[in-house]
Amino acid sequence: MDGLDRITPQLPRPRVAVEDYHDDYQRAAAGTRGRVGARITELKLAADRVLRTPVIGPRGQFMTVHEAKHRAEMLTEQIDTDELRGSLRHYRVSRSAKALTLFGLVVVDFPVMLWLASSVFNVDWTNPLGLQLVISFVISVLATGGAATALYHLGHNQRENKDDRRRLTWRTLSRGSKLSMLAAVVLVGLIAAVMFVRVYTEGELSGLDSLAFLLAVLVAFVMLISAALVFWTAFRDGSLEQDDLRCYSGMIMRCESLRREYEVRIGELTAQLQRLEGEYPFRATVDT
Repeated sequence: MDGLDRITPQLPRPRVAVEDYHDDYQRAAAGTRGRVGARITELKLAADRVLRTPVIGPRGQFMTVHEAKHRAEMLTEQIDTDELRGSLRHYRVSRSAKALTLFGLVVVDFPVMLWLASSVFNVDWTNPLGLQLVISFVISVLATGGAATALYHLGHNQRENKDDRRRLTWRTLSRGSKLSMLAAVVLVGLIAAVMFVRVYTEGELSGLDSLAFLLAVLVAFVMLISAALVFWTAFRDGSLEQDDLRCYSGMIMRCESLRREYEVRIGELTAQLQRLEGEYPFRATVDT
């Protein structure tokens, strides 16, 4: 066989397919898509459940967020209708008016009450520090704060008897409300009377009877005006319907905020799922 070309048959090279890699990739991608899809479904169910979340109404009513939204819409429509026909009963008191009321309590009522209490307990202002001053201060705080709180809550609770001109309708008051109003008037009258007597007595001791009388009347009148300002500020500040609407709106805003968070996350995951579904599986062969 020397001199003869020996021909070795060339067998085709084996081609190694990357099917294993492709299968792993497909399984991983399918698993990721499944998890993302399951999470989207879970978030959608959670978003749908938001409107069925149980909440407590402004007067202890048990309801869902969906029912609260319906009641809020009805109250909004009622308030808008009342204002369109010229009613003022839903108007709120401005912040400046509330600040003026608080200023009157701090600058007028409390100092006058402290002066009265210090006179009763014989505080020596040349050397005021002592038990008498502490007692006078505590009594002044309790008297001023207690009277103002009582008048504020009384005015706040009487708003249901407010007419469209923001006036108190006496004939619509219940017997209990009338008794409460009379008690508040007597309380304020007593405070003004005590102030009048104390100032007038001090003026008489100084020998200026006429001036003392005028000053006593002025102080008593200022106390009456301050008390009336507290009551009417609370009485004219909005309505029961607005209170209910504010309560419903707070609940709805919290739940809607949670629902928007779900929806934003659903949008992000949906975009991620679309990208995963748009990718084509990698296929290739490698010669070895």
